[in-house]
Amino acid sequence: MKKIITVVILGLSALALVACSTKKGPNGVPVTSRGSDDSAQAYAMQGGSAYRSGRGFYKNAMKAPSNQIYYFAFNSSNLRPQDMRALTIQANYLAAHPSARVRLEGNTDNRGSREYNVALGWRRDQAVARVMEQQGVRPRQIQMVSYGKERPAVSGNNDRAWALNRRVNFIYKVTS
Repeated sequence: MKKIITVVILGLSALALVACSTKKGPNGVPVTSRGSDDSAQAYAMQGGSAYRSGRGFYKNAMKAPSNQIYYFAFNSSNLRPQDMRALTIQANYLAAHPSARVRLEGNTDNRGSREYNVALGWRRDQAVARVMEQQGVRPRQIQMVSYGKERPAVSGNNDRAWALNRRVNFIYKVTS
């Protein structure tokens, strides 16, 4: 219980810091932020946040169940503070629906060896799973797989492609 309270306090503190600063999306485009409590309520009700890129919108929905993508910094398995709210909403849904299942797919950019990238993708999966389990999600609801650099979202050898490939895909599994 103490861990959950600590995670919630850290998450709220991180959200406060995020609201006060300019953040950038995975392609370097500034993410628009909303400031007031009314805006935050509208944010949750509209289903998420979006930021504009040169090729359209990227979205991280703030409702469950919803497949999502969580991005990571280079050579890191630390979740970004701006993803904690969305992940907490997903975790709360899963905790309330024990028959729901998700698959976490860890991915990396194409730099580094195959072995290193598979291990890094696995650590990213574990970071997401750990937050979900702290919120009450049962381990049997989570399947993890690391693809390393084998399944890029975007091809290319530039900062934009690398940033979009460093991710965990959070995918709801259909159960029969």
